[in-house]
Amino acid sequence: MTSSKSKSDIRIWDIWIRLFHWLLVVSIGFLLISGETGFLFFDWHRSVGEFVLALLLFRLVWGFIGSSNAGLVGLIANPLKAFSHLAQLLRGTVAQTRGHNAAGGWAVIVMLLAISFQAISGLFIADEDELIEGYFYGELSSGTSERLLELHHLNAEFIMVLVAIHVAMIFFYLLRAGHNLIKPMITGRMQWHDAEQPPTVKFTNPVVGLVLICICVGVIGLVIGWFA
Repeated sequence: MTSSKSKSDIRIWDIWIRLFHWLLVVSIGFLLISGETGFLFFDWHRSVGEFVLALLLFRLVWGFIGSSNAGLVGLIANPLKAFSHLAQLLRGTVAQTRGHNAAGGWAVIVMLLAISFQAISGLFIADEDELIEGYFYGELSSGTSERLLELHHLNAEFIMVLVAIHVAMIFFYLLRAGHNLIKPMITGRMQWHDAEQPPTVKFTNPVVGLVLICICVGVIGLVIGWFA
């Protein structure tokens, strides 16, 4: 277990990484529930799915112009480092990171890819009764659309598994290594041991993020006809 002595409070996540994370959590939670139960499905499922596209576009661009620990390329670590980190976690001796660790980086990549496929495929499919159609439904052959619909349902189950693993790992980090991963994603700050020098993080002005999210919403809105 990590010692609780000689800790200092440092900044880790910028406001836009945190807003993206929680907006995505709420959106994906709603989409999974509405898709499985039909709750507000015809009212909001398509709209929320399209909003997720705007969030994903924002996250992609923010990975290049946002804070230095928001980069997506940096999430791609040597797989051996990821396994080594998990082995350390089992021993309860996880090293601190001012961002995503090697295993967490791969987890984020897999989650973003799965969600991206779900959001994009939704544009080209309709529900079984064709009461709700994606904006580009009909652009592909009926056979392709049907196959995408099958994959859309299958991928939703995969995302549920990823979410369950994600939640379980949050509690495992807390109980096994004493690392609270939720609080930093709320406050943007973490406890760092004074004996260790934290890596330098360059934070981007939050106003840049505000402009970017407006642009991303506008771009997605223009592409899928929000303003028509």
